[in-house]
Amino acid sequence: MRAFLTSVALGIGAALSAQQAWTLDECVKRAEARNLSIQRAMYDRDFAVQGQEAAKWSLLPNLNAAATHGYNWGQTIDRYTNTFATDRVRTNNFFLSSNWTLFGGLSQQNQFKKAKLDNLSAEESLAAARVDVQSGVVARFMEMLSADARIKAANITAERTREQITLTEAMVEAGRTARVELLDLRSQLAREEYDIVTAENQYQQARLRMAQLLQLTPQESSVFSISAPQLDAFEPQEPVVSVEQVMQRVLETHPAYKRTKLDLESAERSIDIARAGGIPSLQFSANVASGYSGRDEVIVGAPIVGSPYLAGYTESGENVYTPNISYNTETKSFGTQLKDNVNYSTSWTLSVPILNGRSAHTGAQQARIRYEQARLQQTDQEQQLQLTVQQAIADQRAAFKQFRAASNAYEATGESLRYATERFQQGSVTALELSTAKANLNKANADMITARYSYLLAEKSLEILQGLPLTL
Repeated sequence: MRAFLTSVALGIGAALSAQQAWTLDECVKRAEARNLSIQRAMYDRDFAVQGQEAAKWSLLPNLNAAATHGYNWGQTIDRYTNTFATDRVRTNNFFLSSNWTLFGGLSQQNQFKKAKLDNLSAEESLAAARVDVQSGVVARFMEMLSADARIKAANITAERTREQITLTEAMVEAGRTARVELLDLRSQLAREEYDIVTAENQYQQARLRMAQLLQLTPQESSVFSISAPQLDAFEPQEPVVSVEQVMQRVLETHPAYKRTKLDLESAERSIDIARAGGIPSLQFSANVASGYSGRDEVIVGAPIVGSPYLAGYTESGENVYTPNISYNTETKSFGTQLKDNVNYSTSWTLSVPILNGRSAHTGAQQARIRYEQARLQQTDQEQQLQLTVQQAIADQRAAFKQFRAASNAYEATGESLRYATERFQQGSVTALELSTAKANLNKANADMITARYSYLLAEKSLEILQGLPLTL
């Protein structure tokens, strides 16, 4: 039973390890999903989308409804019966109103255009955040690959030294070489094992930085590893692309630069919006209203005739009477009053700004300053991209030259080591001379590895800058 559980646990651990061997594309997707800058950019984009929707609807007339329910005590004039009321009167009022700016100096139209530009700018900001994350992931990925390659090379070197030690031990026992040669080889192996530990520490540091960039959980980090195609046979080619060619492509596709262009256009629209504050505007208004009053009464049934009232006397002394007629009344129904009391109104309002504390002038001046700031931001972004491109191309060319030089050195030191090994076996050279030849070969190999991945990093950086698909 214990053996079964152990095998299951080992199987689960192996499955987790296999699941965590991530490709470059998987690392990029995970980093994009967890990166806070990208999440903030997504919220900014959603906010800009809503701003564009609001600007679009502001072009249409508004429509508002209102209703009141109230009571009045004391003397007042009832608005629906035009009579004095001294008792408590219930009133209800209902309103429907609409306003439409027929002309406002094109302010609303420019606000809508600006909102569209701001929305596009937010999209480019999100894309720029993704580019930054991709660049960071590629740098950490190459760092891990380079460290892993150095570990493999150091292990191979140490294994060869162990084989050499075994051979030298036999030679010492046979009396063909001095024991000091064996001690020198063991000392060399200790240095090479130290190099292995150093390379492993560099790999773990690179692995930790990648895990932090991907925001892996402690459980994920413990089994995290990367999966990449074999690049040991990759041969860097001499770069032929110019800075001008790359910059042309970068300025056409890079989201950070496209964002600054959109921000500049948005700032230009802000100037037009500010200017509209000093231009006459024309507004149309329409209202529909009705209401209910507790004093609005109607006669119900036939008149009630009572005994006449004595009103006075004639000159001859005869009595004068006045009719005594009364009526039964009731409050007019709610629906009837609403129908009878409907009233409509329309109006056109022409507003001419004359003196408003120079607010329109000040706003326009501030908008112009913002425009100049946006223009400087665009220039600065272009310069920053140009510096980045220049540096990437310079790094790629330098890495190519370093790789070519290291390759030549590797071939030469490889021949030298083979010759030294043969002479060491013959007893013609010392272990120290053999160690020196191996150290030269190891250095050339390490230089090749560093140059290879520096070249790849520069190449991928240029691809990211140009908006090309990220592949490895």
